[in-house]
Amino acid sequence: MIRNVVYKQIGKHCCKRWHSTRREFKEVSIKVPWGELAGKWWEPYEERPILAVHGWQDNCSSFDRLIPLLNRNVGFLAIDLPGHGFSTRLPNGMNYHFMNYLIALRSIAHQFKWPKTSLMGHSLGGVICYTYCMLYPEDIDMVLFIDGSKPMVRKNINVRIAQAIDAFFKYNSFNESSEEPPSYSIEDMKKMVGAPNNNSVSLEYATILMERNIAPSKLYPGKFYFTRDPRLKTGTSLYFNQEDLVEYAHHMKMPMLLVKSTESSYYEPKENVYQVLDILKRTSIDFDFHYVPGTHHVHLNNPENVADLMQNFIRRHNIEDRSIGGIKDDIIKEENRKKLVQIAEVS
Repeated sequence: MIRNVVYKQIGKHCCKRWHSTRREFKEVSIKVPWGELAGKWWEPYEERPILAVHGWQDNCSSFDRLIPLLNRNVGFLAIDLPGHGFSTRLPNGMNYHFMNYLIALRSIAHQFKWPKTSLMGHSLGGVICYTYCMLYPEDIDMVLFIDGSKPMVRKNINVRIAQAIDAFFKYNSFNESSEEPPSYSIEDMKKMVGAPNNNSVSLEYATILMERNIAPSKLYPGKFYFTRDPRLKTGTSLYFNQEDLVEYAHHMKMPMLLVKSTESSYYEPKENVYQVLDILKRTSIDFDFHYVPGTHHVHLNNPENVADLMQNFIRRHNIEDRSIGGIKDDIIKEENRKKLVQIAEVS
């Protein structure tokens, strides 16, 4: 019921210029030790898909405009990370550590008995995928990064950890409160979603991320509040030093595609990034690196800028057996069985 209200209200504010690129998906809910991971499984369904991981405080709809443009002979499973979208939050009193996300990926790979794992990640999702590749290099048959790959090396780690601990108590108290979160108009929410990372998300497409991220206020008709877990704001608690990242890069041989947006930041000294990339160019059997015009959310705003690069890369490396690990009937959400068609705009 809540989702119907959200779709109805957001629909008034969405871009109307939709074209004919169609691809089916099924809403899924995958059981994990702490609850469920929600997501969209894009056709074809019968074989092992590419697992797509979104960025911080986004959700699986981040890929809604990109996946319909990609290879039709390979499926995609785009998930909502824990505490994001429609996925289960962690229990009260727990913090969102980076390892939670790695456990989520590993849980999916185990549940579907994937002999190999194919990954695609944006921003934080790219860092998650990269770290997973460091941990399980022999398990990966290909990985695609969208403006995010190696873990960032941070200064003043002691200060950051202390700030994160103090922030945890603040945001955990929000979860324990019976009060409704602050509510806003749809137009104000669009601006709030679009503003981070130098106005990374076009207001035209901000509503795509909002569909799985807001609920109608019971106190203020016509207004909405964000449903993602406020504890996500404490950060992800991942700290590597550059020396270790350089060492680990020597063991990453899987094919990699990295697209870097021209209008986004590095979030660390960029020499750290290129030192690791120079190693990956030598160790990977195919390291494909490209700059693409666009913001940090280029895959959402301008998916055509990355689609051809990704299609060609997937075509080259879709050579491993995918017969094991297709969709299971018990993960398909019954109320969404008829909601199968996603339309993507082609600029």
